[in-house]
Amino acid sequence: MEAEETMECLQEFPEHHKMILDRLNEQREQDRFTDITLIVDGHHFKAHKAVLAACSHDLQIFSIL
Repeated sequence: MEAEETMECLQEFPEHHKMILDRLNEQREQDRFTDITLIVDGHHFKAHKAVLAACSHDLQIFSIL
């Protein structure tokens, strides 16, 4: 994709990243497509491995689970 096309896309959908994160959070809240449960101090947190791995280099260990 050329730089001009990239800028056009960014201008057309400036909140695209927010929409994606909102949808992923909705899916998590509805327990849809969650594929891992983190347990911290007895509390269970359903999550998406891909999101966790994308948020932290240290959490890319999930790619081998």
